[in-house]
Amino acid sequence: MGTSKKLKYVFSKIDLFDPFLHKFSFLWYNMSILHQKETKFLLKNALKIPIFSFSEVPMIKNIKILIIILLFSGNIFANDFSNSFHARTPTPSRLFLNNFSMPKIFNKTNNLIKKTGSFYLAFGEIIYLQGKVTDSFGIPISGAIIKIWQANSKGKYHTLLAKNDLNIDKHFSMSGTAVTDNLGNYRFITIVPGFYFGRAPHINMNINHKRFGELKTEIYFEDHPRNEIDSQYLSYSPRDRKSLTSMVRLSNMFDPNSRKICTFDIVLRGTHQYKDYI
Repeated sequence: MGTSKKLKYVFSKIDLFDPFLHKFSFLWYNMSILHQKETKFLLKNALKIPIFSFSEVPMIKNIKILIIILLFSGNIFANDFSNSFHARTPTPSRLFLNNFSMPKIFNKTNNLIKKTGSFYLAFGEIIYLQGKVTDSFGIPISGAIIKIWQANSKGKYHTLLAKNDLNIDKHFSMSGTAVTDNLGNYRFITIVPGFYFGRAPHINMNINHKRFGELKTEIYFEDHPRNEIDSQYLSYSPRDRKSLTSMVRLSNMFDPNSRKICTFDIVLRGTHQYKDYI
């Protein structure tokens, strides 16, 4: 039996109480089956009639009637909602899991634009990288260890260069580490990576959690012109490309020169055993 039929049956039985409930149940039933625009119209006009007037029946009886309606409708909607609920698509892994540019030791800070204790900043456009880590049902995952590494503004990985190479930015920390908070949030401050060998600017990321395991992925930037000529980026499916592309916006929408915020949310495969999803 569909939701509308269940509600109609429930309210046909409750109609026996009194005229007050007849008005209220009719309004509730129609609200459940009408579209959003029509529901707003019904509510707007409902305020003009005294259907909620406590003068029609005693106050205690009104309260009991409202409780009965809420209990019935709550169970009906909960059953239909649980049947239509679907898990989120996990964030895809990057194509090449073994990356020779990955450092052996990651820096412990989430600030890549300067070395610890230094006053000098790295060369390049500074950006904020942030996001949320959740399980397959959108429940935040706390305590996930996120490690990133990337090329400098010239498109060079320090790990692939000699120590005295002129392309090394001595003020740039090539890697960083962050841990998600109790709401699953993480944050980094870094620079826009340079491009190289036909690759679009991207950031490599590894996520580790004791329950959800490890995910090796990469982050691209929304609407970057070099995305369309990056063969690795284009080899992903359209849905995976969308998942791997961070949303880019200004930190101050009224200032076009303000720093950019790149939001990259992560969905790990699996669920919390101790959380409820409804």
